[in-house]
Amino acid sequence: MPITWGTIGARPRSRSLGFSIRLHSSVSHNGTSPPLHPPLGPHMIQRKKRIVLFLPHRADPDEGVRVAADLLPLELLQIAAWPVEDGYEVVLIDAMVHDDYMEQLMEVCDGAMLFATSCILGFQVAHGARIAKAIRERFPSLPIIWGGWFPSVAPELYFEEGIADAVALGQGEITFREIVQAIDAGESLESVNGLLIERDGKPFYTPHREVVGFDKFPDAPWHLINYEDYVERQQNPGPWKMRHKYPDPWEMPAGTPVRGFSYFSSFGCPEPCTFCCSPMVTGRRWKAIPGKQTAERLLELHDRFKFNVMRFQDANFGVAEKRSNQFCDTLTEAGSPFWWSGCYEVETIARYKAESLDKLKESNCHMVSFGAEAGSAEQQAVIKKNIDTGHFESSIREMYDRGITTGCSWIIGYPGETEESMFETLRRASEMKYKFPRAASDVFPFRPIPGTEDFDKAVRLGYKAPRTLEEWGGCLEYRESFDDIHIPEDVLRTWKRYGVASTFYDGLVMEGAEWFRAVLKRVSGWRLKTGRYGFPIEHKAFHSYVKMTKQTKADKLGQKTEAVELPGIDRTVGVTTSAPVYSRPSDSSEAS
Repeated sequence: MPITWGTIGARPRSRSLGFSIRLHSSVSHNGTSPPLHPPLGPHMIQRKKRIVLFLPHRADPDEGVRVAADLLPLELLQIAAWPVEDGYEVVLIDAMVHDDYMEQLMEVCDGAMLFATSCILGFQVAHGARIAKAIRERFPSLPIIWGGWFPSVAPELYFEEGIADAVALGQGEITFREIVQAIDAGESLESVNGLLIERDGKPFYTPHREVVGFDKFPDAPWHLINYEDYVERQQNPGPWKMRHKYPDPWEMPAGTPVRGFSYFSSFGCPEPCTFCCSPMVTGRRWKAIPGKQTAERLLELHDRFKFNVMRFQDANFGVAEKRSNQFCDTLTEAGSPFWWSGCYEVETIARYKAESLDKLKESNCHMVSFGAEAGSAEQQAVIKKNIDTGHFESSIREMYDRGITTGCSWIIGYPGETEESMFETLRRASEMKYKFPRAASDVFPFRPIPGTEDFDKAVRLGYKAPRTLEEWGGCLEYRESFDDIHIPEDVLRTWKRYGVASTFYDGLVMEGAEWFRAVLKRVSGWRLKTGRYGFPIEHKAFHSYVKMTKQTKADKLGQKTEAVELPGIDRTVGVTTSAPVYSRPSDSSEAS
């Protein structure tokens, strides 16, 4: 799951979560030499009233990718709520929509009281570190505060690299408020719970901060962002490939401009999954705004921003059936004025009453994200997910028959997972894709995330973890990189062919005559149904056709428009939901 400063929520595979923050203070590079930035003390504190918040890029636009612009900077809005109410000037800069973010940062950090930022695993780690180093060099006495999922599980790295004065651990709203008050008053941060700071040149953890009710916080200070900037980027994304883009609602009339919005309504997740860092960061606690209040807040925001699609960034929206029903009823009574999506567990849908599932449809729920994770009962037990494998199809069908699409994610390559288990996951994913063609069934390689049981297990089995923030930034959440987790060649080959077959089956291919695309779709459907991926001559024929007709992305995007050089093709090796893998030039041979 991703972590935000104040909230823990969604998972990175189209299950983006909200995060909490751990705050660190500087730590020396070798533990003995003086830190790059002196420890905070009364003589160092500036009594300025401006707070600068910055959200780094989640994906590297220089590599031809961006993330969907309906992912608002919720993690920073959450922690900004109290300081705004307390009368501080808060400036929020988001690299997603502020192309001149560096110039803006250098301007507003001059004379600021503190600089705070957040990140999740992936490019955001590296980009955030780069920006923090630039801020430290330009403003060496400006306190730098970190939070988010990754800083929460690897806080000491930020001190080793000399770019932190505090890292917030756990739930972040109250922690950040107390940090701001302490810095403003010239007091030590040792009195603030839930932090990593530095004392006497060594890391010092302040007492643990308990989780409190998420409904006790003020709502986000939405005036800190210009929502229309995000709408503009959604409707005019440019040549970049979009990551984490959800499908448009099935019932949305063709050509309707999408005005996407996102929201946090809960913190944490009660599940014990071994591959996720939420159990460590949240203690398996789940705190949520009541369903009726959540709907009322969103209806007010809808009146203000006129969005037509909204996605919850909660890690696990559907934990409580009664709350889900109250939310749906309140929206339905108001005329269900927008489509919405959220993360529900497979077992949650299996236990919900039929009338509760009907309420989802009546309230305009258009998509439910599932984390299926593993295809066999044995692997389900190992990762402590314990989904009844018979519920994969039944839960998806409950949604599908109601006109609600699903985004189902699977993982292969867990530490110690057998080849047989991986093939069973691929078989299950193929089966669900074939039976429910308009629903995503995406397979990702396992990524070892610090703070998880599986990370520790992977290290014991020989996994060499990155050692610097820049190296961690090279780990896209679900990266098509296999040398470090040792996916068997047969599994790797089948997985790649499954990805190409799914792309053809989904009708995402635009090149070629209509009859040719129809043939690709039919053959791909047969492969998904039977699980037979040998001799993919249709893949080779398609690659050859695209090259001969100069319709590769390199041909389409490797050009200049209005004297501005486009970023070009997606040069990363990342896997994106329903990504047309064939479009990357280097994949034409690998995928076949």
